[in-house]
Amino acid sequence: MNTEIANSGEKAMDCFFGSIKKNRPYDAIIVDTHLTNPSGLDVAKRIRKEMPDQKIVIVTTSPKEYLPTECLETAGIKDKDILTMPFRISKLGLVLEN
Repeated sequence: MNTEIANSGEKAMDCFFGSIKKNRPYDAIIVDTHLTNPSGLDVAKRIRKEMPDQKIVIVTTSPKEYLPTECLETAGIKDKDILTMPFRISKLGLVLEN
């Protein structure tokens, strides 16, 4: 299994589009809402626009009810795909399996 890490929204988008160009799409993408330039939710929306079936998991320190509902809907993020930190790695495993 290959893993890539991005410390900005711009780097995340570069990684994503690079994987598409190589015809090696990711099995799953984990996005932190606190990414900047663009934000993590904007990254998720852009990925969803390019690949509607892409598995995306959002991680955040914010309570779910404080996340912008419209952004989550636009990005196709369901409640079960949002993990609030701290969380157990086993919980991430369950989210990735479903």
